[in-house]
Order: sequence, then structure tokens, then C-alpha cells
Amino acid sequence: MVESSTHTIITAISDSNFESFVSSNLHSQGWDIVARAVDIAALQVFLSQNPETAKNSILIYAPDLPGFSDDSVVNLRTVVRHIIGYGTESEITRYGSLSPRPTDPAELVSQIRSVLRREFREPLISSHKVSNLAGAKVIAIASAGSATGATTLALNLAMESSLLDKRTLLIDGNSIEPTISVALELRNLRGDQNPRLISQLLWAYELTEAKSASFDKFMATAYANFDLIIIDLGSVSNLAVKLTDRRWNSQCLIWSSDNCDEIWINSRPDEIGRFRLTRLIQELTKNKIKAKLQFVANLEVPRRRSDQGAHELAAQIDELNPLNRLTLPRDNRAVATAAISSSSLSEASPKSMLRKAILKIASEV
Repeated sequence: MVESSTHTIITAISDSNFESFVSSNLHSQGWDIVARAVDIAALQVFLSQNPETAKNSILIYAPDLPGFSDDSVVNLRTVVRHIIGYGTESEITRYGSLSPRPTDPAELVSQIRSVLRREFREPLISSHKVSNLAGAKVIAIASAGSATGATTLALNLAMESSLLDKRTLLIDGNSIEPTISVALELRNLRGDQNPRLISQLLWAYELTEAKSASFDKFMATAYANFDLIIIDLGSVSNLAVKLTDRRWNSQCLIWSSDNCDEIWINSRPDEIGRFRLTRLIQELTKNKIKAKLQFVANLEVPRRRSDQGAHELAAQIDELNPLNRLTLPRDNRAVATAAISSSSLSEASPKSMLRKAILKIASEV
């Protein structure tokens, strides 16, 4: 369990209905609501009179609070354990530090717990902290075949990026076999018309046929509201056919090829994986795409230097002038642990080799 009896909640929300929703649902989960401020002045009085309680408390606020300002939030961060701001759509546009108001108790509780879990992940990421990006960078992660670990890389890269203080959007663009909602046990993600906040600074979205009609417009809005967007494309075998396909389930790949900053090609290091990657490289040679390429050898194990097949494949990749060739270690135990708990590696296996490797990549993105 992440929660303990020392965790307490302070609310600072003017909207009585929303404040009651927050307080009652968190109280039902065992948290103590120690203060319910009606304005900034009352909040500041409570905090000054109860400094020890403040140090152990999560402050949940909304910008509708009388006396609210950006400066007040900056000052509050120094006296409470954590601070979470919720806003309406118009408020989020005005104040960038806010998250959308949760719509049901499960979503609220999940968000609060993600803040607490962050404490246990923070020591490992502290040395990798970087400044937020100016505008969204868009990375699509594609698979050169089946079972390459592309979804594992996509969701964990997204999680690590959010832990590095980047507002991150994770899009499941694999219309044939969407897996992010299954991997993270996100119920009815397909039905959400807007991105769902699943952890602090991390949102998830699943593309469907109905949503595909307005995907260009959706991405234009997303670009303005996030620092990093990661798209899980799934398999891109038969690339030439998909790039000319007019069906909706090829739209995300076509959009990514023309608009993404980078497309990462994920592959396995075994013979079947090499065969599929070689075939995809041949297609990429004949079908130029605007996005820059990066290749990721997943599930890698140490090999002899005399591995001629690996050298030949590397030479073929280099002919495409990729940004880089990355290698991720085989770490079946960590992946299995995360799968069982329906969570990211940072939560399920924070000290694993694979988690550390992805964290390093995230810090350089």
C-alpha cells in the first residue's frame, strides 16, 4: 500500500459541488480531510497555524478560489507535501498547471495515488531532470513485426517523460490490436472523447474509427497542450500498402509518416525479427517518409562480436541515415511484474535494467 495514516487532504475549492465530490470520495478511501478552505486567506491562516500537518498534506485546489493567483500556488508548493490543481476547460487554457476535473471517484482516487507513488520513484529520476520542451515533440513507436515490445516501450517512455515533468500524451494508434488500455487496465478508454489523465502529467487516448475523422484537428489541439506526444502505431509491416490505404485504420500511420518528428522502429534480435526488419528496411528505402527514423533493438542479449548477420543489418539501417540505433535489454521478470500489476515499470520494478534504460532514453528525448 502507498497510503499511510500520515497522508491528509486539504481542499481549497469554491465550487461546493466539486469540493464535496473530492472530499467525500477521498474520505471514503480512508484519507483525512483536515481543512476545507473557502478562500486563499483562510487557507494561508490554516497552513501557518498547522505547519506540521501541512508538510504531510496533499492540497487540492481550483482556480475559482477567491484570492487565487499563480503566485499563490508557487508559495503554497513550499509548505505542503503535494499540490494538485483541477480546472474546467477554460481554466486549463488560462492556467497551464491544472489537470481536467475527474469525472468519477475511481479517476480521482487513481490520480491522488499516482501522486503518492511518485515519491517512491523520485530518487531515481532526480539526476535526469530536464526543462520542459517548448511545444510538443511527437514520436511514433512502430513495430517491425509482432511481439517486439513496442507497446511496452511506448507506455513506459510516456510514463518516464511525465516523471521528468513533461506534459505527456500517450496515444494508442494501433487500431487492429489496441493494447494500452489492457496493459494499464484503463476501462472504457475507447469511449473517452478527450484524453484521460492516468497519472500526474500523463494522459492516455485511444484512436477509433469515429475519432479518426477529426484526428488532424485533435492533433493540432494536442500539439498546443502537451510537451511530448507518443503514438503507439503497432505493426507497420506491408508499409507501402498502408501508406496508400484510404481506410481509417491506416490514417494514424499516414499522419505519423508526414507529421511526426520521429518514428522509432522496434524489432526483436532473433532471426525472425531480423527477417521482418530487413523486409521493412527495403520498404522504407522505396517509400520515403518525412519523419526522422530511429531504430530500437528490443529484448537484446549479449552477442559475439563475430555476429555477421547483426553487422550486415546494422549496415542496412545506416543507409537510411537514422538518428540513432538504440538497444534495450531483455528483462522478462520486470515486464512480467508490470503486466501482472497492470502498471508501468517505474511502479512495478523501479530498479530493473529495462526501466533504467528507458528512463535514460526519456531524459534525452
